[in-house]
Amino acid sequence: MGLRTALIGLEEAASRECTVTFRIVSGKERELFVENCRRIISCDNDFITLGICKAVLRIGGVPLVLENFGVGGVKISGSICSLEIIEADLSEN
Repeated sequence: MGLRTALIGLEEAASRECTVTFRIVSGKERELFVENCRRIISCDNDFITLGICKAVLRIGGVPLVLENFGVGGVKISGSICSLEIIEADLSEN
């Protein structure tokens, strides 16, 4: 399943619970804003994994910088190479 298909499939639920905004700043530098992030599952220089609404969002790139931009919101910047959305039930965690 491609990124576009996954985002369209989660669009209705995500619009009520979560917002993901991707912005190219200049050249290879990119910024990703995630509102209503439920939790940070893992974080290192190459991959950041976030729990969002009813999915897990895995961001790949080198180097990645994770910043907090408010209650339940994160900003990821750097040379983002990949975004992967995995459907998951995070209600028990």
